[in-house]
Amino acid sequence: MRLGFLGAKIKGVTPAGNTLLKLNKNYPLGFKGSIIQLPRDKMIYEFVKNRGFWELEESKFLAKGLIKANKSSSGQKTALLDIGAYTGLVTLQALNLSNTNNEVFLFEPIERHIIAIKHNLRNYENININNFALGSQNGESTIFTEASNHGNSSLIKSKVDSIGQIQTVIKIADTKEYCDTSLTKFESYVIKCDTQGMDALILSRIPKRIWEKVECAVIEVWALPEICDLDVTNLLLMCENFQFISWHPKSKKILDFSEVGKFWLGKSGAGRNLYLSRTL
Repeated sequence: MRLGFLGAKIKGVTPAGNTLLKLNKNYPLGFKGSIIQLPRDKMIYEFVKNRGFWELEESKFLAKGLIKANKSSSGQKTALLDIGAYTGLVTLQALNLSNTNNEVFLFEPIERHIIAIKHNLRNYENININNFALGSQNGESTIFTEASNHGNSSLIKSKVDSIGQIQTVIKIADTKEYCDTSLTKFESYVIKCDTQGMDALILSRIPKRIWEKVECAVIEVWALPEICDLDVTNLLLMCENFQFISWHPKSKKILDFSEVGKFWLGKSGAGRNLYLSRTL
């Protein structure tokens, strides 16, 4: 079957410049006929238009974690954190797949993406949309976005192709301060972090009391020269109680955190997703 019969078809463009895609079949992103909003680029937009989903392995892993967390806690006492949410597709799929009742916190600093998140998650309650990035302190900075892949936005300029690079001044919130004021009431947490190189800095500043209650996490790991050794070391120390540690959600090989640290600090420029779960 040709891809044209799958995925989604274009239904229009929003005032913000995002494209509306109508799903041609039932997918984890929604039922047939559901409308998804995305910036039009050559990567995520084209993938969703042709296939009807995005980063499905991540969403399935997070959904499994949400189901486990909800069994051991009382519904809304579980928080899903989506750090670097882009347009909320991974979270949307995880919520649809898990069918659980959680509170959700999305962090996305680019206004155009926030507009898409509000549309894509409009059918869910308890959604907290934060129009800023997390960092080591409160302030502002410039974020760089790849023209051909709007999902590739980073505070690290070298991480983004300079051709057609889009620059946006964004707000940054102190990670620890946000956790101490907004994330204290939950019995369990599920974390997805995809910030194109800022992951170690951000996650190492989430308090240990939260990490001790994280059921599962998906972390994008980039071995960039800009990565701070101490951030990686401190983060991996807080993650030492996870039993499942792998580069693939279904792998039977359990990594040692020394292997993770060696890759993360290897300065190779390569990237992988790290999957962590409290139980095997």
